Amino acid sequence: MRVSLTNPSWREEGRRGIRSGCRVPNIMGERDFTFIPFPFPLAYAAAVLEANGTPVMIVDAVGEDLVETEYLRRVASFAPDLIVNETSTASFENDNRLAANLKRQTGARIALCGPHATGDPRGVLRDSGVDFVLLGEFEQTLSELVRALDLSAPLSEIKGLAYRNANGEVVVNDRRPLLADLDGLPWPHRETLPLSSYRVGGYPPPVMYMYASRGCPYQCTFCLWPQTMYKSGSYRVRDLSCVVKEIENIQDRYGPFRSIYYDDDTFNIDRRRMKELCRLLRHKPWRIPFGCNARADLFDEEMLMELSEVGLFNIRVGVESGDPAIQKRIKKNLDLGTVRRCIDGAHRAGVKVHVTFTIGLSGESWDSVERTVDFAKSIEPDSMAFTITTPFPGTEYYDEVVRDGLLTTSEWGRFNVVSSAVIRTEAMSAEEITQAERYVMRKVYYSPAFLVRRLKYATTLDELFALARKGVKLIAEGVGR
Repeated sequence: MRVSLTNPSWREEGRRGIRSGCRVPNIMGERDFTFIPFPFPLAYAAAVLEANGTPVMIVDAVGEDLVETEYLRRVASFAPDLIVNETSTASFENDNRLAANLKRQTGARIALCGPHATGDPRGVLRDSGVDFVLLGEFEQTLSELVRALDLSAPLSEIKGLAYRNANGEVVVNDRRPLLADLDGLPWPHRETLPLSSYRVGGYPPPVMYMYASRGCPYQCTFCLWPQTMYKSGSYRVRDLSCVVKEIENIQDRYGPFRSIYYDDDTFNIDRRRMKELCRLLRHKPWRIPFGCNARADLFDEEMLMELSEVGLFNIRVGVESGDPAIQKRIKKNLDLGTVRRCIDGAHRAGVKVHVTFTIGLSGESWDSVERTVDFAKSIEPDSMAFTITTPFPGTEYYDEVVRDGLLTTSEWGRFNVVSSAVIRTEAMSAEEITQAERYVMRKVYYSPAFLVRRLKYATTLDELFALARKGVKLIAEGVGR
């Protein structure tokens, strides 16, 4: 059986979307991209199939920036029997259309994977012509599906699979237990992927993407991947010596890379683990700058100093809200004082800090928005990002807004975190939440003090152009509410 795994093209009216490997799939202006993620779910699945001897082709149409016609031609040219496409909430209509086109061209069966398909498998199978949904962490599920299709065996025992039975009824099998040994997986497929295209704002390109763990022990209600791709509260790690060996292999085979991005949900969970990483890297003859996603309250200045000595140059920290009541309500429970200490300690260690906020969380009001503005202006990160909170199927936050009647649309294309709100809160309409995100951007992101820091942080002309374009648009809209 021949299998194609794809991150489909996603373009709409001059805008370009990111999906696979992205925790907040979104679509932006053609040149506003400072983040193009590596498609880890597809790349790991491809590697598992290849290890089993299955003929595989992987196409990252987003990473290669393929137009639809070239994407369709590329996939069809492989003559696949099974096509596995990653989908997301915002891109579902686009992906459904492309899947139908591929089915007509190739006659192949189609499977969808990713957070949206996992969060709503019945809806996906009901609203599309695809044959299967692969739930959550799907490497082993896909491997068993390929074997079953080859042997015309029943599908009912394949955990982590949803499908239509002979009567056309949707069947959702039990979820598959999470992999206990991440190091038992082959390293992700990289050979045919556009490795020079993947990037992270502020990281010198080309960027090497790495995973050292999966999941997160924290249980933020809005967070997508830990609740859908894995299991809320689950956290598994790789042996760090294996991680370092993989880095060396990648650098030797595909390099040179100028930076490394650990794309773990939360990289700095265990202090002893961070010290072990320092020990492994300290005596290496190479020193590649690296960064990670992190929690501010898990860093202290000593740890930051030690990590900076072996290459840490950037951390990306989620704050979400400057209102302690909202922090508690969304189960993030982040002491905002630790954010200030983390930023100050990072800067003393020579480490840059990127901070993210999101507007429209549970309990959001204009008062809480002002507290976020005040807090964001009181800290001095090197860069910030603001999004509109979007409840994705499969998350606790989505269930909450549906239960409380706060969801204002079921038009999936609007669930893109950047254009407009799809919910209201008890105190704010969807229109006010959208307005509030723009307001915070103007008050904070384009304040003179932050602009100076942001200009220093940018590493490419595209980042500078994106900053300028956003600024012109927001300033034209005015600063007031």
